[in-house]
Amino acid sequence: MLAYRPHPLLRSGHLQTLMLGFSYGDRPPHCATEIRIRLDEGESLVVHEEHGGPLHDAAPTAILIHGLGGNHRSPYLQRIAQQLRLAGIRTWRVDLRGSGAGLSLAWRPAHAGSSSDLAAVVREAHDRYPKSTVRLAGFSLGGNVLLKMLGESAAGGPLCNRLDVNRIEFALAVAPPVNLHDCANNMDRYSRRVYTRYYLKVLDKQVELRRDLWPAWQAIQREPKVKTIRQFDARYTAPLGGFRDTNHYYDVSSADQWLKYVVTPTTILLDRHDPVVTPHSIERAHIDSKFIRMEHTSHGGHLGYLGIDDRGKTMRWMDHYVINSLNAHQFG
Repeated sequence: MLAYRPHPLLRSGHLQTLMLGFSYGDRPPHCATEIRIRLDEGESLVVHEEHGGPLHDAAPTAILIHGLGGNHRSPYLQRIAQQLRLAGIRTWRVDLRGSGAGLSLAWRPAHAGSSSDLAAVVREAHDRYPKSTVRLAGFSLGGNVLLKMLGESAAGGPLCNRLDVNRIEFALAVAPPVNLHDCANNMDRYSRRVYTRYYLKVLDKQVELRRDLWPAWQAIQREPKVKTIRQFDARYTAPLGGFRDTNHYYDVSSADQWLKYVVTPTTILLDRHDPVVTPHSIERAHIDSKFIRMEHTSHGGHLGYLGIDDRGKTMRWMDHYVINSLNAHQFG
């Protein structure tokens, strides 16, 4: 696989991360079939199965999980899904609970601990395609959800019952905030204010959409204005997600406590210059599972990874890495 080489004009984790919002690159047209997956309390979420030609019965199913504030139309998901489908892999893009096409199907918000929701998606894939193995890729918050689900399932956690982890062939978590306390503390720093503003702008738009639909959201006071991710989680995520408070949410939803149970071949990709998810949050987890491999890069930022190939041409290296990782195994 091609090693990451940052673009010579973007040798900074901050610049790479900022470019994620300014330069989407190619954005394929949305061409997928919606599948509704039933959750608890009568709610549902939606996954989007990429269109394409006929597939072998044993073709693997790749499930892609977006990050905070994203959905199935996040540009990186669209680009990666299209290329995986062209490679002969059945591909699902997940709208986490209450996101994207599932906005009106669930009043509770998606959050970093939504492992039972992802488990429902994987079970659905197993039921629909019994000859297919599953490969997972989660990005940022979606990566934490993925790792938590893998650990809980292998440990027999009650939220992920009836999930056959042996049919999950491979998992990749890109920049997962495995310790939510660490990530919130990092985002509280003055130097991270530009990222906080971006995320809050996206989340505020989602709040307004949900207020139009759900009384529970309408009942929450809008003032004083939320200024940090921690304040947002205190006002919305924790109470609406069924947690006692923000500390309880962060405590039980962080994936670091579950990593030692993981038995699925898993790669965690993290950049040493990621301004959102700092490397020490992973290092403090003391990963001792022989099934987890760490892949470190430099100057890639948070889901940025604008690099150059062997010919000096600009490329989206994260796309390249995810596609090749999920396409690395041969099948029948």
